[in-house]
Amino acid sequence: VRGRLAAATAAQVHGDDARALREARAGLRDLASHRSALPTMELRALASGHGGELGEIGLRVLLRTGDAVRVLRWMERTRAAALAARLPVVPPGSDGTGVGAGRDDRGSAAHPSAAPAQDALRAVARGVVHATPSGTGPVLPAGAAAPADVTSTPLPSVAALRAALDGRVLVELGACDGRYVAVVVDRRRTRVVPLAAAADVTSALRPLVFALRRLASPRSAAAGAAARASAELSVARLRALLLDPLGLAGTELVVVPVGELHQVPWGALHDAPLALAPSATAWWATAVAPQRPSTSVVLVAGPELRGARDEVDALARLHAGARVLGHDESRARDVVLAVRDAGLAHLACHGLPRGDNPMYSSLVLADRALTVQELHAAGVAPRRLVLASCHAGADVAYDGDEVLGFVSAMLARGTRGVVASIAAVPDVEVVDLMVGLHAGLARGETMARALHAAREGVDTSSPAGFVNWCTFGAHGAA
Repeated sequence: VRGRLAAATAAQVHGDDARALREARAGLRDLASHRSALPTMELRALASGHGGELGEIGLRVLLRTGDAVRVLRWMERTRAAALAARLPVVPPGSDGTGVGAGRDDRGSAAHPSAAPAQDALRAVARGVVHATPSGTGPVLPAGAAAPADVTSTPLPSVAALRAALDGRVLVELGACDGRYVAVVVDRRRTRVVPLAAAADVTSALRPLVFALRRLASPRSAAAGAAARASAELSVARLRALLLDPLGLAGTELVVVPVGELHQVPWGALHDAPLALAPSATAWWATAVAPQRPSTSVVLVAGPELRGARDEVDALARLHAGARVLGHDESRARDVVLAVRDAGLAHLACHGLPRGDNPMYSSLVLADRALTVQELHAAGVAPRRLVLASCHAGADVAYDGDEVLGFVSAMLARGTRGVVASIAAVPDVEVVDLMVGLHAGLARGETMARALHAAREGVDTSSPAGFVNWCTFGAHGAA
């Protein structure tokens, strides 16, 4: 790959765009071959970083051609590739990475993760979890069906994308030479729109992240007012930098972010329903996947959260026959078995983010913390999933346009729609938003449309209400 990068760079120096593109494409193909042999999502994500410069070289060349379709297809080469290979599924109750027996907000709690990385490595060594030869598929528990692998599908044609979008507009973001660019696919055409400098976006985004953290637990009314003013200013700046140039006000969007743009509260920037996805291919697969027969609803309340109990009780009144696991019943094994193939699962728990390894971010349950890694290894894939937990939607971006976390892991296993927050979730105040969201889902709306309608009913006059209005996002097409 380094040799391909050197050759592509030399071709650029000599003005040979055709050769630079050939070398970049060949380098990414070599990298894909290497990456497909790696057994874990984390290793594949880290390996993708070696293709970051190759991806930017190819994007630079294609942007000069002005061919929006080729630019989109190139961007997809480096999007969420770590999600593409199937992983083994471990039966719940095994001693591997499957699930065994055993707030003033929904953020950090003093609960250690029960599945550190070394345990996963020991499981691999014991043969409990093992990679399978290419093309043979995952290892499954007896009687289980293989989960959908949404990113194994080749990039659909633009015509197929338009058909799946069904009136929505796709906006895929890319970064090249310190600036952002968007490819926009609407009903009639595909176009490239230059956007702001990355440094300008960063200067607006960082104060917003800080302000939202302060608003989740303000120390005083004055501090809350100052944080609110800062957050509103940052939201307005981000809207002007990232969405206003597209001229899509009032249009339902599907947005594919890149890099630090995964931290942007996109729903707060746009005045219509908006769904997010790790790649256009991943979103398309969630849109065209066959309807699952399961219509079951599972509602889970984690421990030590008064708002979670109220939340689950209120949602149970909306969903007749829903299975409810209260704070005493929400044990890790039981939760995994209950939500694994549910039509709709709602988890209201403390969230423990892990920026160093997002696959070991976790949700705190009655007996212990349950990690993303365990959920993914156990093949948990409810059709729709609501994560009413802190930072559950804050997937971590890596070099090479990779992203890891709760949302990407669930979509990779076959979940078609996820709602989650990129920041801390004020406990009691989130109940109204969740009730509004589920009311829309009960009416048959998509998660993006139901969330948009629910946000309009949120009282944003309080700091907590503003945070909930701002930070929840919908992912996927369901």
